[in-house]
Amino acid sequence: MPSRPHSSAAGVLALLSEPEPLLKEHALKSLNVLVPQFWAEISEHIELIESLYESEELSKEAHDAAALLASKVYYFLGEYDEALSFALSAGVAFEAESHTPGSEEYRETVISRAIDRYIDVRSKEQAGEGKIDPKLQGILEGILRRCIQEGEYKQAIGIALESHRLDVISDIYKLTRDTTLISYAMDAVLDTGFSLSYRNEVLRFLLPLFPSPTSSDRSPHVHALTRLLVTLGAPELTVPLLVSLVPNEKLLAYQLAFDLVEGGAQDFLESIRTQLPEGDDDTKPIYDQVREILAGQESVKLYLEFLKRNDKTDALILKHTKDSLEARSSIYHTALTLQNAFMHAGTTSDTFLRENLEWLGLASNWSKFSATAALGVIHKGHFNEGMNILGPYLPQQGGGDSGIPGAAYSEGGALYALGLINAGCGSGRQVDGYLRDALKTAQSEIVQHGAALGLGVAGMGGKNAEAYEDLKTSLFNDSAISGEAAGYAMGLVMLGTANSECAEEMLVYARETQHEKIIRGLSIGLAFLFYGRQEQADGTIAELLAEKDPILRYGGVYTLALAYTGTSDNAAVRKLLHIAVSDTSDDVRRAAVTALAFLLFKTPSQVPRIVQLLSESYNPHVRCGATLALGIACAGTGLQDAVDILEPMTKDVVDFVRQGAFIALGMILVEQPDTSSSAITSIRSTYSKVISNKHEDPMARFGAVLGQGLIDAGGRNVTISLQSRAGSRNTNAIVGMVLFCQFWYWYPLAHCISLAFEPTGIIGLDANLRAPKFEFISNAKPSLFAYPAPTKPPKKETVTKIATAVLSTTAKAKAREKRKAVNEGEPMDADEKEKKDGDVPMKIEEIEKHGDVSPLSPSLSNLAGSSPEPGFEKLSNFSRVTPAQMIHITFPRDSRYQPVRSVSTHSGPQPKAYRTATGVSTSEKFAGGGGILLLVDQRPDEEAVYIPFTTQATAGQHEDVEHDRARHISLDENAPEADPPRPFEYPFDNDTLPKVAILDDYQGIALTAADWSPIQDLVTIDVYSETLLDQDALVARLEPYAIICAMRERTKFPASLIDRLPNLKLIATTGMWNAGIDVQYANKKGIVVSGTGGAGNSTLEHIWALILGTARYVALEDAGVRAKRAQWQATIPTALAGKTLGLVGVGRLGTQTAKIAKAFNMEVIGWSPNLTPERAARAGVTFIATKAELLRQSDIVSIHMVLSERTRHLITAQDLVLLKPTAIFINTSRGPLVDEEALVSVLRERRITGAGLDVFDVEPLPLDHPLRDLDNVTLSPHLGYVSDDNYGVFFKHTVENIASFLEGKPSRVMS
Repeated sequence: MPSRPHSSAAGVLALLSEPEPLLKEHALKSLNVLVPQFWAEISEHIELIESLYESEELSKEAHDAAALLASKVYYFLGEYDEALSFALSAGVAFEAESHTPGSEEYRETVISRAIDRYIDVRSKEQAGEGKIDPKLQGILEGILRRCIQEGEYKQAIGIALESHRLDVISDIYKLTRDTTLISYAMDAVLDTGFSLSYRNEVLRFLLPLFPSPTSSDRSPHVHALTRLLVTLGAPELTVPLLVSLVPNEKLLAYQLAFDLVEGGAQDFLESIRTQLPEGDDDTKPIYDQVREILAGQESVKLYLEFLKRNDKTDALILKHTKDSLEARSSIYHTALTLQNAFMHAGTTSDTFLRENLEWLGLASNWSKFSATAALGVIHKGHFNEGMNILGPYLPQQGGGDSGIPGAAYSEGGALYALGLINAGCGSGRQVDGYLRDALKTAQSEIVQHGAALGLGVAGMGGKNAEAYEDLKTSLFNDSAISGEAAGYAMGLVMLGTANSECAEEMLVYARETQHEKIIRGLSIGLAFLFYGRQEQADGTIAELLAEKDPILRYGGVYTLALAYTGTSDNAAVRKLLHIAVSDTSDDVRRAAVTALAFLLFKTPSQVPRIVQLLSESYNPHVRCGATLALGIACAGTGLQDAVDILEPMTKDVVDFVRQGAFIALGMILVEQPDTSSSAITSIRSTYSKVISNKHEDPMARFGAVLGQGLIDAGGRNVTISLQSRAGSRNTNAIVGMVLFCQFWYWYPLAHCISLAFEPTGIIGLDANLRAPKFEFISNAKPSLFAYPAPTKPPKKETVTKIATAVLSTTAKAKAREKRKAVNEGEPMDADEKEKKDGDVPMKIEEIEKHGDVSPLSPSLSNLAGSSPEPGFEKLSNFSRVTPAQMIHITFPRDSRYQPVRSVSTHSGPQPKAYRTATGVSTSEKFAGGGGILLLVDQRPDEEAVYIPFTTQATAGQHEDVEHDRARHISLDENAPEADPPRPFEYPFDNDTLPKVAILDDYQGIALTAADWSPIQDLVTIDVYSETLLDQDALVARLEPYAIICAMRERTKFPASLIDRLPNLKLIATTGMWNAGIDVQYANKKGIVVSGTGGAGNSTLEHIWALILGTARYVALEDAGVRAKRAQWQATIPTALAGKTLGLVGVGRLGTQTAKIAKAFNMEVIGWSPNLTPERAARAGVTFIATKAELLRQSDIVSIHMVLSERTRHLITAQDLVLLKPTAIFINTSRGPLVDEEALVSVLRERRITGAGLDVFDVEPLPLDHPLRDLDNVTLSPHLGYVSDDNYGVFFKHTVENIASFLEGKPSRVMS
C-alpha cells in the first residue's frame, strides 16, 4: 500500500519535543526528507533543531542528522554560510546525502561554498594568518576522492587548482600517467584569471611532471612544454631541458629551439643562447646550431622562403584599386600603399611598385614616408638584403640634411622600414646600433620619428637600457613628431618589464608636456611596459584610469588590456565594459571596447555574444570599437557569428564605423576559401564596389582597401593570430595589433599589423637542417582549403550572337562532309568560320548517344556526368596548410620522413567547434601546430633530394657566430646561387616642381569639383582630409609647400605659423574674406593671399534648416526611430507662425532670413551695434534699441554678425539668462561670437528649449566636447557655406588663382 503524501510537517515536528531520544532521532531523520516540501514550516523550529544538535544525550548519528537538517533549512532560507557551517558538522550524514534524490542542488551549492571557503582559508594559511578547519578539509578531500574514483580527473584538477592543492595533480598523474591531464592543468591556469605569482608557481610545479620528450613517440606534449617554457620565460629551466636532449635527441633539441622562437621574448632567447654549454667535440656542433636557431633569424628566413615560393597575390585587385582611387589624394595614396604592402607582406615582391612608378611618384610628405616604410612590410625578414634594398633612401652618414626637398620623409620611412624588416630580431645586433646612431645624429624630427619607430619595433622586448636612454633623450627634445615615436619605442624596448623607474619617468613627462601626440605615444608605451604583468600593473592602471586627461585614460585602457592579455580575466572584462558605457571621452570608450579583444582572443566564439549589444550602441565610437574587437579576437577564424554582426555594419550611417567593419571582415576572413561560402564572395564583391564608387565616403573606401588587403595578406599564405602555434601568446602579433589600432590617429602605424601575419605552411627540415623533397597527406577535399580563384580581367563588350540550334540530320550531314574533306586533305577554313559565327553543331558522339535534341534546348551540358572530388590530396614540403586544415594532416606510415613531434596541437579528441563562414568547423582552441618541423629520416642510406633555396647567404650579424657557419642553415649548397634583389629607388624626381597642398578636404572632392588639368603638369598636388590643430604637426606637414589651398577658416594661418613656413608663396583660400589668415602679415612677408567667389544661397538655406530642425526636433526624433524606440513620438515641436524671430545683425543674410520668416507668418525684430531704424525698415524688420530687449522678446534668436575683436563674445552669459525658457538659439556665423561655455551651461540646465549650432570655438569640434552629449542641441559641422554649387566655384577659382600666380599675374588678391 503506497504511503499517503504529507500535508504538514507538524506531526513530525512535535516528536522533537518528546523526552525519548529515539523519537527525537526518528523525527530528525524524517524531517531531513521533508525539508524541500515544508522548509518554511520547519524553519520556525530552527532553534530547537540547533539545540538538539548541541545536545549530548543524542547519539552521534542523531547529532549528524540534526546538523544536516539545520544545514538544509538555512540553505532554503538563503543563508548559505550557515548552511555550510552545519554541513561541515554533519559528517557522514552529509556524504550520504549524495544518494538522496532531489538533493543535488543543495549539495552542489554547499560544496561550492566549501571550496570557496577552503580557497580563502588556504590562502590565509599560506600567508600565516589562519588554519584550515579539519571538517572543511574532510569535505574537500571527500570531493577530490570521489572525483578520482569516478574518473572525473579534469574536475578534480580544476578543484585542486582553485584550492591550491597541487599535490592532487601530482597524485592524479602518478595514477594515470596521462600527459594530457598535465597539459589540461597548464591550460587551465594560463587561460583563466589566476594571479601571475600563482600561475608561475603552478607552471614550475608542472614542468618536472612532464616526461622527457622522445622522437620515437612524436612527443605529443612538446607543444605544451614549449608553451610552458615561453610563458615562464625562465632560462634556468629551459637550458637543462635542451641539454638533456643533446646528443641523443638532437632533432628534438632543434625542434624545441624553433618552437621557442615562435613565442619567446628576445631577452629570454638570448639568455638561453648565453647559458648553453660549449660542449665537447661531439656536442659542440649541436649546441652551436641550437644557438643559431635561437637567434630567431633562421625561422624568419625559412618563412620568407615559404612566402616567396608560394606567392599567389592577385595583381588585378591592386590594379582595380589603383584605377579607382585618386592618386593625388594623400589618404587614397596611403590606402593603396598599405594594401600593396599587406598583400605582398614577406614575399619580397615589388613588381607592383616597379610597374606603377608614375603612381608612386605622386607620394609626398607623410605619404612618401608611408610608401617607403611599406618596403619593410614587403621585405619583412629579408635580413640579408635589407640594407641594400633600403640603401637609396637611408640618411647619409652623420645625419646631416641631404638638401633634397622632401628627402626627410623617405629617410624616416626607410629607417622605420629597416625596423619592420628586423621586427623582434634586432636587439643587440648590428641593425640596433645603426638605428640608434641614426636617432642620435638626425637633424630632422621626421627622420628621428622613423628611427625611433624602427628601433622600437626591431628591439621589441630586448630590454636594451642604452637604446631606452637614447629614446628618452629624443623624447626630452619635446618635439611632437619625434616625441610620439619615442614614447611608443620606449615601451617596446622595455616590453613587459614593469620597470617602476621607467613607468614613473614616462608618466611624469606625459603629465608635463603640452603635445597630445607625445602623451598618446607615452600612454601606449606605458601599456607595453606592463605587458603580461597582470596584478603587478593594477596600481598603474588605477592611476591612469583616474586621470582627467582622456588620452592618459586611453592609455590606462590599453595597459589593462595588455597586462591581462589572453587571460579572459573576469574583473578586467567587467572593468572594460564599465568604461565602454560610462567614460566621458568617445576615444576612451572606443578603446575600451576594442581592448576586449586582447583579453578574449583565446576564446573567439564568446566575443560576438559579448559585443553584440555594443555593436548596436547609439554611440558610433562604441560601434567602431565593437568592429575592431570582433576583427582582432576572431582574426583568421572565419567565425560566422562575427561575420553576421559585421556585415550590417558595413552599411552603418557613420563612415568610420563602416571603415572598422570593412577592416574587421578582412581580418576574420583571411585565408578562408571562397568556394565554401557565399558570404566571402559577397564581401569581396562589396569591397570592390565600395572602392570603385567615387561617391563613397573616403573613410569607408579607406577601410575597404585595407580590408581587401588583409583578406589576401602575404600572398594569400598568412593568417592573423594573437597566439603562437604552441598556444602561447604571440607577443609580436599582440604588440603589432595594438600599434595598428593607433592608425586612427597616425596612418604609418597601420604597417605594424604585419607583425601579426603568421605564415601558414609546413616546412620540413632533416637532421642537417636542409629541406628535403617529400609529400604528406591532407585528409580533406582539396576545394575546402584551396586558394581563391584569380580575378578575371574585364572582358570587352561584344555583340552576342544567338546560336542557331541545328537539327541532328543537318549535323550528321555536316559531320560526314567534314570527315570526307579531312580524308581528302582539303582545308576546312570556311566550315570552321561557319561553326564559329553561325550554327552550333552537335558532336556525332553526343547525337548517337542522346538522339535528336529539341531546338529549344540545344545544350546537353546538364546531362554530362562529373567525377566526384577526391577526399584527400597530396602536398609537398613548403606547401600552404591553413590552421583549420592542420588537423587533417597526416604523414603516411611508409613515408621516408616522419616529424619528431605531432603536427597539430590537437592529437586527441577534437575540441569544441564553432561555425565559420566557410562552413568548415574550427576548433575553439587555436588550431596550432605545423610550421617548421624537424624530420626523422627512416631511410638514411638513400640519397636525399633537396629543395633549392633562393635566400641569399650572407655573414651573420652576431659576434659569436663564425663566418663559415653564417650561411642560411637550410640552403642547399649544391643549388645555384640566386641573384640578390635589385634595389630600386622611388621616383620622387618631381619634388623639383612647386608643391601644392589642398587642406581640409573633408569630403574628398577637391580634385573632382573642378578641372585641374591647366596646372596638372606645372605642380605636384597633395590632398589632406584631416585638420591638424597642433602647430608643430602642421609645420611638419606644410613646410615643403609653396602653395597652400585653404578651405575657409578650417586651418588658421596666424603670423606664428606663417613665420615657420619658409617655402610658402601663395595662400589660395576660398571666399573673399578669411578671419583665420593674418593677411596683412602674409603680404608683409611677400606671400600672396587670393580668394574666390561663391554661388547659391547655401548659408541662408542652412540657417532655416537649423531653425526648422531644432524647432521640430528632427534630429532627436530621427535618432529615436533609428534606435527602435518603443515610444512612437517623444516631443512636441514648436510652431513658427505668430512667433518672434530676433535677428542679431541685419545685413545681407539677416535681410534674406527676415523675408523667409515672413512666409512663415513670423514677427521679425532686429538689433546690432550699428543698426538704425531706417535700415531696419528697409529690411522689413522691427527696430529694437537694445540687445537685452531683443533677447527678452524673441522666441528664436539667430546671429548674423562678422567676428572681430569688438564682436567676440557679443552674446555673454548675462545675455543668455534673458532668453525665454521656450526660446531657441541659432548660430551659423562664428562660434566665438557667443560665450560657448555659458551657452553649454544654459543648455545643460535646460533654461532654454534648445539651440541649433553650425559653428564653434574650436573646429572640428573636439570629440569629448560637452555639446556632443546634449540632447537639446542640433549640431552640424560648419556646413553653412557647403554646397555643390559653392564648391564648384570655390575650386574653379582656386585653379584659376594658382595658374595666374604661376604666370606672375596673381588674381583675386586679398589685402
